[in-house]
Amino acid sequence: MKQLHEKMTDYKRFAFVLLSLSVFLYIGSFLPVEGKSDGGTLILTGGGFLLVGIALFFYSRAIAIQRKLNEHEDISK
Repeated sequence: MKQLHEKMTDYKRFAFVLLSLSVFLYIGSFLPVEGKSDGGTLILTGGGFLLVGIALFFYSRAIAIQRKLNEHEDISK
């Protein structure tokens, strides 16, 4: 059970880090920078959305593990 709890914590941390990184990429996509091409903006925006999707995946895995832990606690009582 301790191992599952550690996995859940790790997944939540991964999700937070990925969301933070996606915010920086998104901000970088609309800040005016001389010489920045439309392709660069598209890559930054797409990368930000990709990271948000991966963060949602990790957060959903953490929720699934949390449910397993709650079910195990209910059975133990």
